[in-house]
Amino acid sequence: MIYARYSSDKQREESIDGQLRICNDYAVKNGIAIVGTYIDRALTGKTDKRPQFLEMIEKSSEKEFQYVLLYKLDRFSRNKYDNAIYKHKLEKNGVKLLSATENIPDDPSGILLESVIVGLAEYYSAELSEKVLRGQTQNALELKWPGGLVPLGYKLDAEKHLVVDENKAFIVREIFDLYLQGYDPSSIAKLLNQKHYTTARGRPFTRSPVYAILHNERYIGTFTWKDIKKPDSIPAILDKETFFKVQDKIGYIKKNCIRASDQYLLAGKVFCSECGKKMVGRSGTSQNGTLYYYYTCNTKKCKTKNIRSDILERAVFKKTNEILSNKKTVVNIAKQAISLQKDTGTDIELLSIKNRIADTSKKIQNCIKAIESGIFSETLANTLNKNEALLKDLEIQLAKAKIRSERGKITEDKIRFFFESINQKAAQSDK
Repeated sequence: MIYARYSSDKQREESIDGQLRICNDYAVKNGIAIVGTYIDRALTGKTDKRPQFLEMIEKSSEKEFQYVLLYKLDRFSRNKYDNAIYKHKLEKNGVKLLSATENIPDDPSGILLESVIVGLAEYYSAELSEKVLRGQTQNALELKWPGGLVPLGYKLDAEKHLVVDENKAFIVREIFDLYLQGYDPSSIAKLLNQKHYTTARGRPFTRSPVYAILHNERYIGTFTWKDIKKPDSIPAILDKETFFKVQDKIGYIKKNCIRASDQYLLAGKVFCSECGKKMVGRSGTSQNGTLYYYYTCNTKKCKTKNIRSDILERAVFKKTNEILSNKKTVVNIAKQAISLQKDTGTDIELLSIKNRIADTSKKIQNCIKAIESGIFSETLANTLNKNEALLKDLEIQLAKAKIRSERGKITEDKIRFFFESINQKAAQSDK
């Protein structure tokens, strides 16, 4: 089996072809039959988040191949920990790693040589990342675009400075205008998609990119990148008055609608009958100075009338009480809740501890394996002792967590008792 990978989307497809050619030549010279290939394109080897790689590791348990042939060992992983873990998994399944370009002996000296090669690959990767970040920071200080997606409405000139792209800038202005007219980000996205406008990535709009645009200070001329922030340093697409009107409105909605859940019990849970959007809570004062609370649609052009919060909440309370007064309904709700609990699977705390136990056990096995291979040092011994102590502690934590989990499980009786208690309190409050 051949595994090939390249890490940057700027690399050419030919880099894969080259890896495959060299691996196939090696296989022919050494009498190895190639049964298939796994290829990950534009994915870093610093992590194991590689679909083809993980599928190959999983398939190794089926005993369909004896070797994983690589152009170089760094194609397998640029992380020492991942390299040891996944190589060990392959070996457990009877699969051996081979490098087509690195002559690694099949003896104890090969273990040391392989460790040096993997360590150098990880060092090179870390050093490269540091150099890239340093270069990006320097570009940002010179007001040059440091890399990544250019914001909608801008393009880069020959020296990588942001300049206004009028073919797209009007979309940004339209988004701000629509928001000030009363449209929420989801409604704005829908309107933009109807006009076949696209995001900076060339994709249809959703709520998230609209919301990000409404917060982006670059549109008033502020250059921002990580901790660097320089006002009035790039061409502006918006005037500051429009931008800060939008920020004030966003702040008002957050303060008076989203955070008013204590006052408006149904905020975010009741929907407009006209447009289907979530209704929000607002207050108003009558001519005689009486303060009233309402649920209202946040879409400016919507014709839905405001609904007094006390009337709507009372109606919802009454209907809920009727539903919970029906014993058959309560039993059905309880059964659904129990079913959901079973479907949810393992308790999150239990799962977390079990994952840590598995991770620590792997580290212990790696240490033992290294010692058995003749590699021994005081640091290695200390690491082994530390992980063994941690494993004992985690096993105790797991036992305690299992007890807590059993104690906290819901049952049909608990659910019925809970609803009956609510009904009793509701009946008492009506008297």
